[in-house]
Amino acid sequence: MTTVGGLLPAELLKIELLDRGLTLSRRAVDYINERNRGRAMTSADYASTSGIILMLGDDVWVNAPVSVHNPNFVSHTPFELDCSGDALFVHGEGFSEPAKFWLQPAWHGQPNENGEAYNSYAFTHADRVRISPIEGCAITCKFCDLPYEFRYRTKRIEGLLDVARTARDDAVQPASHVLISGGTPRPADYGYVRDVYEAALTGLDIPVDIMMVPVEGLLDVPRLGELGVDEFSINIEIYNREIARKVMRRKFDMGLDFYLDFIEKSSEILGAARVRSMFMVGIEPVDDTLAGVRAVAERGGVPVLSPFRPDPSTPMRDDPPPDAATLLDVYLRAREICHQHEVPLGPRCIPCSHNTLTFASQGSGDAHTYYGPVATV
Repeated sequence: MTTVGGLLPAELLKIELLDRGLTLSRRAVDYINERNRGRAMTSADYASTSGIILMLGDDVWVNAPVSVHNPNFVSHTPFELDCSGDALFVHGEGFSEPAKFWLQPAWHGQPNENGEAYNSYAFTHADRVRISPIEGCAITCKFCDLPYEFRYRTKRIEGLLDVARTARDDAVQPASHVLISGGTPRPADYGYVRDVYEAALTGLDIPVDIMMVPVEGLLDVPRLGELGVDEFSINIEIYNREIARKVMRRKFDMGLDFYLDFIEKSSEILGAARVRSMFMVGIEPVDDTLAGVRAVAERGGVPVLSPFRPDPSTPMRDDPPPDAATLLDVYLRAREICHQHEVPLGPRCIPCSHNTLTFASQGSGDAHTYYGPVATV
C-alpha cells in the first residue's frame, strides 16, 4: 500500500516520529530491557541522535525522540511504542507498524584497559561507530550541544583506534564502518587531527568516513583519497546567509562559496557520490534549504537532510522542530532535485538514515548499502 507522495505507511510514520517523538509502554520497556541486558536505550551523544533507534516495517530506520532527552518538545505525542506477544509495534493517529529495537553494543558504558570510559571516545549508532578526536568544539553554533556541554580537549590517538577496534569486534552490535567526527579543532591542533586521519585510515580495516569543517590546512583531500577515505561530509547546514550569520557565525564567516568550491573539488578528486553535505531542516525557510540542495547536487555532491532537533542544552532549546508536513514537503522536493542532477539523496547507508530524511532504495528513497549486519529485537 502506498500513500502521500508514494511513501509507504512506515515511511510516513518515520516523518511523524521525527516531528513528535514517541512514548514507551511499560510492556515495551520490559521487552527491551530484558533483551538489551540493562544497557541504555539510546546512545544520545548528540542532538540529532538523542532518541531510540528503531526499524519500522521493512527497512525504515528512525531515531525517534523520547521525553527523557527531549522533554522540551516530546510531551503530548500521540505515538507509542508498545509490545504484543513477542513483537514491538508503533501505533497512533491511524498508524500501526511493526518495529524492531536496535540493540546497544556491549562496550557502551564500559571502561578501556586504562580505566577511561569508552564512551568518552566514541559511540556506535546503527552499523557505524563515531569516534571524536575533539571533545567540545573550537567554534560555537547555537543549535549544537558540543560547545555547551563539553569542555574542549583532544584525545589519545591510540585510545581512538582501540575503541574503533572494540566497536568493530563487539559481540552484540559490531560496527561495520567508522565516522571520524566531533568538534572543530583549534588551529594548534590541526596537525593532531591530521595524524588521527592518517592513523585511522592506515590502522583500521573497515571503511572510514570523515566529517569536518573544511578549514584551511586541515583536510588534504588528495592525500586522504590516496589513503582510502570512503566518504567526506562537508556540512553547510544553513544555506540562508542571514540566518547562518545569527546561529553559526564562524561557519558563516568562512563563506558559502568556499564550502561549495570545496565540495565540488573534493567530488572531482574522490569520484561520484563520495562527498556529502548536510542541511538542517526547520531552521531556515524550506526554499532556502532546497536552494542549498540544488547547489550541492549541481556540484556533484550528495545532499543530506537532517531535521532540526532542539537540544535542551543549547540557546535554541525553545525553538520548535519542523512539523511533519514540512518534513514531507522538503523531502519530496529535495529528492526530485537530486534525481534531476543524477545524485542520490544521502546517506547511502540504510541504517545510517535513522536520523535523516531518506529511505531505503527498495522503498521510496536512495539509501542502498548495508556495511554489515545490524542486531535488532
